[in-house]
Amino acid sequence: MNAKRKPRAAALSDAERNALSMLRERHATDDEIRKVAEGLVARARSSQHQNPSKAGVFGVLRIICKTVRDSQTEADVRGGYCVYDTALEHSPAHAEAFQRVSGAKEALRELRRQTLFAAVHETFVPVDAFRNGLLADLAPAA
Repeated sequence: MNAKRKPRAAALSDAERNALSMLRERHATDDEIRKVAEGLVARARSSQHQNPSKAGVFGVLRIICKTVRDSQTEADVRGGYCVYDTALEHSPAHAEAFQRVSGAKEALRELRRQTLFAAVHETFVPVDAFRNGLLADLAPAA
């Protein structure tokens, strides 16, 4: 694994398209985190037509929900994101973040994504350091 790999703002773009999957870490078990990560990696690898080995977990952004909810640009009257608990039977600590996109032009959506990323990029934890390497085997091939 490339230990120098860092996240990009694009990591937050799922919040615009369908939902950015999140887990409330204090309540999430290792098993729950593992199952969610395995599902996300499997989906990413199946959609990587050219090189599925490039998909995987290279780290975790530890984001406080309030930071997501409070994130807004000068163009926003209210926060640009919402966070909803979406607990499932197999994933009770699950939540999802959504960007307010109705009527928002691409430039505003990009500015929101960059603004939120600027607030959270320092919370990145490399995969081998997260929960004693819980997801390290899901890292992309070097």
